[in-house]
Order: sequence, then C-alpha cells, then structure tokens
Amino acid sequence: MTISGGTQANYTGNTLEQFVEHRLVKSGYAFVRPNQFVPAAYIRQPIYTRRFHAGTNIYGTSIFCDFAVYHPTKWPNCLIIEAKWQQVVGSVDEKYPYLVLNIQSQYAYQTILLLDGGGYKKGAEQWMRKQAGSGNLLHVFNMAQFQTWVNNGNL
Repeated sequence: MTISGGTQANYTGNTLEQFVEHRLVKSGYAFVRPNQFVPAAYIRQPIYTRRFHAGTNIYGTSIFCDFAVYHPTKWPNCLIIEAKWQQVVGSVDEKYPYLVLNIQSQYAYQTILLLDGGGYKKGAEQWMRKQAGSGNLLHVFNMAQFQTWVNNGNL
C-alpha cells in the first residue's frame, strides 16, 4: 500500500509529537484535557496538554499549539512546545516565518520549537535558529538537542 504525502507527513509528525509526549511523561508531567489545563495549574503539579489554544494568530483567528506545559517551579507561567517534523522537501520553508511571527508576537507563553526531519532548506533552519531569544521564542532544537535539554533538568 502506498501512503500519500499528506498521510505520510501526519504519520511522521505524530511520531515527533509522541517523542515529546514521552519526554513529558518520563519527566513527571500528567496529561489534562485542553479545557482543564488552566484550572488544573492551580493544584501546582506538573501538567501538560495537547492542541491548546495559544492565542490569536496574525490574521486574527485562533491558533492552537502542539503542547502546553505547566510546572510550578520551572514553568509557572507555562511553556509551549511546537514539534515540527519535515522529512521531504516541500512548502514548509515558506510556512516557517508565519510560525515564528506568531510565536514571537501572538503566543501567550514562551515557546520552544522542536524542528527535525531534514526536509527543509538549511537556510530556513539557520534563519529560525537566529530568531530564538526574540519575543516568546526561547529555543529551536532538533530531537537530540531537546533530549539533552530535558536530560539537564530543564523540562
């Protein structure tokens, strides 16, 4: 059976999200539904959710992030993690500036961008890394860098 490009992209993207979710669970975070995320933070324990409303995008419509994270001491104001896997060359390079602009100026929380797969132009990756530290974009990591960051107790 042949897998279409969109189906393949969803499958590989979901694999990266599963990687992030596994890191969260192993780091002691409990999953809560998106509509319970904000109230659940009051119990002051590490929690995360998926497909969380991150704010309004530059076009004035709702935008949803891959993960929202709360930790009472490390991330008391919450953290967003965006996981973007691009395995094959496509139009993703043109989508990155839109994503970064939304993160920097529209997202309600500080954000880490996890970028991997190798299917983007080298210049696009370099440009995105240069944006880290501006607005809400804290870091741009690949999977190995994210794992090291987690291993160092930052999550």
